[in-house]
Amino acid sequence: MKKKILINTDLGDDADDAVAVALALNSDEIEIKGITTVFKNTKLRAKMVKDLLEIYERREIPVIAGYGMPLIERVDVKEAPIQIENLLKDHKLDEDMNAVDFIINTIKEDPETIIVEMGPQTNLALAFLKAPEIMKQAKIIAMGGAFWSTFPEWNIVCDPEAARIVTDFAQDLTMIGLDVTKYCKVSEAHLHKFKESNLPQIQYLYKGMEVFMRETGHPITLHDALLIVYLLDEKLITLKQGDFGVELGGTHTRGTIVHKSNYYEIEPKVDKRFYYAVDLDLNKVMDLILNRVFNINYSLER
Repeated sequence: MKKKILINTDLGDDADDAVAVALALNSDEIEIKGITTVFKNTKLRAKMVKDLLEIYERREIPVIAGYGMPLIERVDVKEAPIQIENLLKDHKLDEDMNAVDFIINTIKEDPETIIVEMGPQTNLALAFLKAPEIMKQAKIIAMGGAFWSTFPEWNIVCDPEAARIVTDFAQDLTMIGLDVTKYCKVSEAHLHKFKESNLPQIQYLYKGMEVFMRETGHPITLHDALLIVYLLDEKLITLKQGDFGVELGGTHTRGTIVHKSNYYEIEPKVDKRFYYAVDLDLNKVMDLILNRVFNINYSLER
C-alpha cells in the first residue's frame, strides 16, 4: 500500500527541498496528496514547486501557498527565494484554499496521511492551534534541530514559536536533525555527473544547486531528502524514542532543541510517540537518493 504524504516546504532556497520532492515523485511507494509552502515569499515558492511538478509531469498535485511571516519575528515576505532566477513560468495559484485549512482538511479526511515537514513549522503550528483534536491524529516527520548540540538549526530558528507549538501539541513526531543529515553531502564528482545529464529533470535540479552554491558558498547537503528515505526504508535511519522541546528565551540558544534526557542519557518516560534520528547507513541512504533522482550511484566507481 502506498504511503500518503502531505509536504510542507520552503523550496527555493537550499537545494535539498527540490531533491526531496523529486525523490518522492520518483517513488511508486509514495502518493503526494498536496504540497504547501512556508516562510517569506510563499507564492513564489509555490510557483517554483509548480515548475518542478510540471517538469516531472505531475501537474495534478495541489500546491497551496502558506504563511510567509513567522508567528512572532518579522521577515520580508516579499523577499524572493535564492533560486528565483530559475523560475520557468508565472504559474496561476489556487487562492481559494489556504495552507492551514488544506493541512487540517487532509488529516480530517485521511488521518493516515503523513505530514512531511521540510521547512519552518508555521503552517503546521497554526493548524494545531486551529484544530488541535484533528491535528493530534497526525503523524509528522520533520527535518529540523540538532539533538546533541546547542546549534540553532535553520528550520527551527526561522520560527521557534511554531516549532515549540508543534512539539507541545503533537502526539506522533519523528525528527531527523543535523546530527545525521550533515553527512549527506553531494561531491564535486556527483555535481559533474548531474551537469552532464541530458534529462530535463536532472538539469533543473542541477541549476538550482548551482545557484545555491554561487549565492551562499555552501556545499549541497541533502537534509530534507532523508525524510523521504525514511518513509521508503526505515532500516536506513536509526531512531531513538525520547522527549524534546524548543528553547525560546536564550540569548544564544533561542531556536535550539531542548533534549529532555538527563546527564546519564536516561530518557524520560513519555506517552507521546516522539522519536529523533541518531544514526544512518550513509552509503545506502545516498545510493537510494542518487539512484532514484539522478540515475547514478553514491560511489561513482560502482
